[in-house]
Order: sequence, then C-alpha cells, then structure tokens
Amino acid sequence: MSIVVRVDKSSCTGIVKDGNVQELEEKWFGEKSGDVLVLNVVELSYLLLTGRAVADVEGRAVRSFEDLMKTSVECFKDYSWSNLVVYKDLRDRGRRVRIVDKNTFMVKDKHGDIRLVLVLEEKSRLGVKDILEFAEKSTRNNVSPIVAVVSLQGEVTYYEVHKIEPV
Repeated sequence: MSIVVRVDKSSCTGIVKDGNVQELEEKWFGEKSGDVLVLNVVELSYLLLTGRAVADVEGRAVRSFEDLMKTSVECFKDYSWSNLVVYKDLRDRGRRVRIVDKNTFMVKDKHGDIRLVLVLEEKSRLGVKDILEFAEKSTRNNVSPIVAVVSLQGEVTYYEVHKIEPV
C-alpha cells in the first residue's frame, strides 16, 4: 500500500498526514511540524522511485519519479542528482538517512553509529579547507565524517575523513 504525499509546489516539499506520519518518522523520513510530516524533494523522489508513495500534485495522482519531474519542473531546477543517488544508495543498504543541509546527510548505520555524509560530484570544486571544516565540525559533534563522491556514471565511493596531525 502506498503512502499519499501531497506536493506543495511553492516550497517543493511533500506533506504527509494521518497514520503514515509516525511510520515514516520512525524510519527517519522528513521533519515533523505539528501533526504533519514535511518531506524534502529528495525523500519524496526516493519514495516514488521505490513505489512506497503516490504524490498528489494539485489533485492529480503521480506514481512515478519521472511524472513528478514533469508536473513539478520548478522543484527540479536546482536539484542535485548526486544527492538522490547517495540517498538511495544509503537507504538501499539499510541505513537511516536524515537530510541536514543541501549536500549533507546524517546517517545511522545498522549498529546505531551516527555519521555525517558530505555529497560531492566527480569534478566538483571543493577545497581542502572546506573538507577540513566539514571534518572538524563532524568530529566536534562526535560524529564520523564521510565524503561520498558520485562519478559521472552514477557510481558512489565513500571516503572516511580523518585529520592527521603532523609529528
């Protein structure tokens, strides 16, 4: 049975009400706001791709990711495909994933360990300083920093980041 998610095109989010809120929230989907659950467009895309949801776009039932893109073009103009690739890969591996920032996910593995994942595309320009700041921010919060690099072919490689002090 699919979960019905109402699409708010003005904020490019999905809204879940009723009994499905608790089920999705327990699986680390969305952010609860009062009695509703607000889903990021990446989370909504994943639920459509896996057949777990039907999107309600202005009263029209949308059952596929492709149809969501067609009916909500404005929500995909600044969309990062790499985020969806990494999000789907982590979820398919049984991880719980929470979207923290535009290219950052919090991930809880099967053992309960928390990691912060920075998503990068192959050939993206990100300086060593930026990666160092990400690693320091993560370790200050007692969270392991991981960098996920998505190749041009859509393959994901994960790198655990450690700061090495000079001797």
